[in-house]
Amino acid sequence: MEHIETEYKWAVNKRSDFKKLKNILAAQGWDCAFSAPVLLDSYFDAPGGALSAEKSALRLRKTVLDGKTFYELTLKSASEVINGLARRKEITVALNAQNRREALTKFRAEAAKLNKKAVSLGRLFSIANKRKTFLINAPEFKAELSFDDCLIKSGTHKKLLEAELEFKGGQISAFNAFAAYLGRESGLKAPIKSKVATARALLANR
Repeated sequence: MEHIETEYKWAVNKRSDFKKLKNILAAQGWDCAFSAPVLLDSYFDAPGGALSAEKSALRLRKTVLDGKTFYELTLKSASEVINGLARRKEITVALNAQNRREALTKFRAEAAKLNKKAVSLGRLFSIANKRKTFLINAPEFKAELSFDDCLIKSGTHKKLLEAELEFKGGQISAFNAFAAYLGRESGLKAPIKSKVATARALLANR
């Protein structure tokens, strides 16, 4: 499935910042569904960094939620960031696999179909993420507010906390207004580097 990912991100310095965002959301009185998936994201590239050179990122995600395990491939294009709003094209393919070995086999086959350079893939780094997500059903828009508690493994290990608000439908102007309100009320700022950019920097400096 191809779509345009549209989201805001905030750097989080301490876990109490998550509570601050949660309280701001709760004060709106909107219908919100909560979930707490455990994610393991592994990023891959072709020899010579062929995918990175064209600003693409190739990810295998393992999701464990409510005792069930799911695998999916995502191919991301370069982000366009305007006034803190990041947009990029994503192609996601669900992988019907019983275990990681089977998922990797299907991942490699599907990746080659999506990008002819995605061959002889090697793993670059991984990001383990204990995510808490609120699916927001506001009157004028739908969105996901996620709190990410990550461990980046990229030659060395680094903890990273981050919050993101992803647009899921409705009026983009209302979504943008709520994102601006969250930023003002929480006092949080956009991260200097994304999770992936942080992992790439660790990889380059190891």
